[in-house]
Amino acid sequence: MAAACGDRVPLEAERGYHVELAGDAPELPVPVMPQDLKAGIVRTRSGFRIAGQVEFATADAAPDWARAEILREALGSCFPALADWTGEITRWQGNRPSTPDGLPVIGPASGCKGVIHAFGHGHVGLCTAPATPGT
Repeated sequence: MAAACGDRVPLEAERGYHVELAGDAPELPVPVMPQDLKAGIVRTRSGFRIAGQVEFATADAAPDWARAEILREALGSCFPALADWTGEITRWQGNRPSTPDGLPVIGPASGCKGVIHAFGHGHVGLCTAPATPGT
């Protein structure tokens, strides 16, 4: 959208990973985010999911599945009953656009009157974007 308003914004792929253990897993009534893991853990309809791990790479780079393995091991450290999981394990890696330095893009669009850029707030966009000056 920035390009449509006359501005070129450099972006990189910020890649996240998740691992889901499908099947019968311990109950977890609410999602948790152990701060030492920097990951989120949630019980889904199909299993137990942990998501986290961030890396910057080109959008077409091969996934680094070692990052998913870190998550799987972390899940076992939080929930010992899952440490020796023998059921189905699904790994996923996805890209989201991010500014290369993690800094936000803030200011008027050069080619569209009345459009203000206010995006690219790194991992704190939900908290900081609403307070962005000029929005």
